[in-house]
Amino acid sequence: MSPTVAPAAGRSRTGTVSRVAVLAVVAAAVASSGASCPHALRGYQVGTMPLPRMLPPQPTLEQVIAAVHDNTDRVRSVTAPQATLLVPGVPRLSARVACEPPRRFRLQAQTSLTGPELDIGSNDDLFWLWLRQHKPPITAFCRHDQYAASAARRLLPIRADWMPELLGLVRFRPEDQHQGPFPTADGRIEIRSRIVQPDGEIYKSTILDATTGLVAEQHLFTTSGERMASVRTSRHRVDPPSGAALPHKVEVSWPTSQVDFTIELAGISTNSPTADPGQLWQMPAYPGYEPVDLADPSITIGPPAGE
Repeated sequence: MSPTVAPAAGRSRTGTVSRVAVLAVVAAAVASSGASCPHALRGYQVGTMPLPRMLPPQPTLEQVIAAVHDNTDRVRSVTAPQATLLVPGVPRLSARVACEPPRRFRLQAQTSLTGPELDIGSNDDLFWLWLRQHKPPITAFCRHDQYAASAARRLLPIRADWMPELLGLVRFRPEDQHQGPFPTADGRIEIRSRIVQPDGEIYKSTILDATTGLVAEQHLFTTSGERMASVRTSRHRVDPPSGAALPHKVEVSWPTSQVDFTIELAGISTNSPTADPGQLWQMPAYPGYEPVDLADPSITIGPPAGE
């Protein structure tokens, strides 16, 4: 059942955020998987050579965090202009992905016949969502500093500063509480994090390869144990210019909304200046699409009429 973005009584603006739109927004957040056990690193190869060991046999929490941050710190920006967005039941979409931590992110998708279909982005001030087939035609947006108290929390339960983690640029924030590493049944290790937010707590499970230290999976849970979102990545390769290991396949799942999609990344480049950063990180103005601020108290998100 898709959520609806609609005004309160007395205003006529209404709209349904489709599954494609929601799934793309979720693409604004979490991180990775696809790791194999420490003795079989086929998912983490550079050509035919496995990635080097980054962790000792029994690493401490500090050693795990240091290995993850060492990989993340190598990357100031990522672009993938030849990506593909795969959604069950939807034709393949060619896509472009760009990211500059901590908050700049852009995912644009299109078809050769219809042109632009999807535009998800975030800059230093706000994030936005545009879907060509959305009815009525709107561009939804919300300022980062108003996100916690807005209806956007129901549409996107992931903070904008988690968006880089979708591309493997993971961080363990010092303000969160971390425990582990705990061994898993398949030979990997897990870090468990308690994250305090303005409206409560959530929990995060981060699964890593016990040899390379690469993040394999991330899962977000409510305090009651309900899984909010998961991301798995695979096909990691070392990026020669930066030396970072980056995934080339990202699988995202949002169980409560029955959303699943995959991004296949190609043509990845790192730490290169963008051709027009002012345009890339600016919320677009699509003709005929009305901007709708999700922080507006008159905006509510719920099931569309008739469901």
